[in-house]
Amino acid sequence: MHPLFIDTSRCETFHFDTLPKISNEYQCTDIYDDSLCKSSDSMDVEELSHTSVDSSFKLDSIFDVSVSCLQSYDDMKKNCEKMGLKFVDYSKDESLYEITENHAKAEHNLKSCSVKCLQSIEDLEKECEKFDLYFNNGKVYEVDMILQDKIIEGEKFYLVKWKNYELKYNTWEPEYHLTGCQELIFYYESIKRFSTRLTKNILVHFIRDLTTRKPYDVLSLAQLCNIINDDSEDCINMSNLKITELKMKARHVLQLSPVKLGKITNMLLELMRFSEKRKLVLLNLKEWEKELNSFNPAPYIEVENNVDLEKAPVDFQFIHDYMTKDIDICEEPVAFCNCDDCYKDKKSCCPLDSDAPFAYNKYRRLQLLPGYPVYECNKKCKCDKDCINRVVQNGQKVKVAIFRTSNGCGWGLKTLETIEKDQFVLEYLGEILTSEEAESRGNIYDYVGRSYLFDLDYGEENCKYTVDAGHFGNAAHFINHSCDPNLHVFAVWINQQDPQLPRLAFFAKKKINRGEELTFDYKMVKNHGRFDLQDSMLEERIPCKCNSRKCRNYLF
Repeated sequence: MHPLFIDTSRCETFHFDTLPKISNEYQCTDIYDDSLCKSSDSMDVEELSHTSVDSSFKLDSIFDVSVSCLQSYDDMKKNCEKMGLKFVDYSKDESLYEITENHAKAEHNLKSCSVKCLQSIEDLEKECEKFDLYFNNGKVYEVDMILQDKIIEGEKFYLVKWKNYELKYNTWEPEYHLTGCQELIFYYESIKRFSTRLTKNILVHFIRDLTTRKPYDVLSLAQLCNIINDDSEDCINMSNLKITELKMKARHVLQLSPVKLGKITNMLLELMRFSEKRKLVLLNLKEWEKELNSFNPAPYIEVENNVDLEKAPVDFQFIHDYMTKDIDICEEPVAFCNCDDCYKDKKSCCPLDSDAPFAYNKYRRLQLLPGYPVYECNKKCKCDKDCINRVVQNGQKVKVAIFRTSNGCGWGLKTLETIEKDQFVLEYLGEILTSEEAESRGNIYDYVGRSYLFDLDYGEENCKYTVDAGHFGNAAHFINHSCDPNLHVFAVWINQQDPQLPRLAFFAKKKINRGEELTFDYKMVKNHGRFDLQDSMLEERIPCKCNSRKCRNYLF
């Protein structure tokens, strides 16, 4: 525990560093903030003289903020006597209390003295706002991490990450504010220096933090196990070990002989520095995970990086439906069914109006060949939401995780549960663009060597609209390419029945096991001769990294 009390003198119970001003039966307590180094001419306070303790006890500044005290004159006097303090009544022109060597404990007693306040919490907050002060209602802030340090006018400050607070609330604090943080500061300063000698205290702090801090740093744990075992990083297969097993193996470093520790000291210190960076990465990803799930109608999406120091994408925003600016999406269907049971009456259901086959079997699995359209029941149909012909519109049901790939493909998407063949997985969402706007963005994407453009050219020779998931999209944004993919795409019509504006849905080509990465073919064969991805016009061909048996070696 590393407690830090901030401005507790402004709470409902006041702690102060000077004697109160007395007035008849009720007293007035003068509140000040010595951290702001400002003075006030309106206070009737004389400077403490003949001080024999350190100069930090001097009264630097006082704000003219007063609250009435509930304690009587006599009770206040008795409280001072209990604490070994001399009670001074300014109204009787007595001199200020002179601190002598015989009263060395006076500073501590003064700081622990408190009086009850007549003002409400709301009034105190307003008073603090007037003076641009932070009001702390008795909270104790615990230091979670020390991230950086700097010197300001000869004084050392640390950038502090507070426990249970997001990174945006990090603050720079002077060292004297960090009460009880000596061990944390010592560890931070030690591993920062490259000439550090590895001590038992440093090692114990590292292992304790690594094996207890959540989210767990699986990568650092695995690397530590490899260092202990003199193995390469690939030796410990992280996916095959539970976190409890990794933590148990990591603690073995505390049992190593001095000779063994001497051989791996440099590697351990380097890992400690790397682990400090990983803490920030994991905190950043956890905050992003919470953000993208805040309004997510689909199952909770996990975010995982057990590979490197990459943080969350900064130029991507999650959405849960198509986005458009100038394109009118009319969701008023002109064709609908009056079926009581769409599966039994499938020969007269919605697909019949478009001369298309019924899309799903009784298990809601797709039963169409690639390239055929999917027509689901819509909001004007007689059937309810549990109709077998309502699959894509009922949303994603599969749990997935955005994860950092180890093969150099950046972020990817994997399933956290088994997916059956022909099962609906998720949609491909993004901005709907005109072909002209898509062409302009395509040139930019070609320059950076990656494209998220998906043409909606089903049944049309000329593509009128394109979906761009580059900056706005859902989890499908992170699906990587494979020459032998486990997903394929189908065009789906529901309430929007414009032939040029289908929805894009991914279905499983085969059974997909839990933990397997989800992929589709960026350069897939045109579905039924009529459906394709945006072609890249790169001058240099992009090598493929899918490593599948059917790999074509180049992406484009």
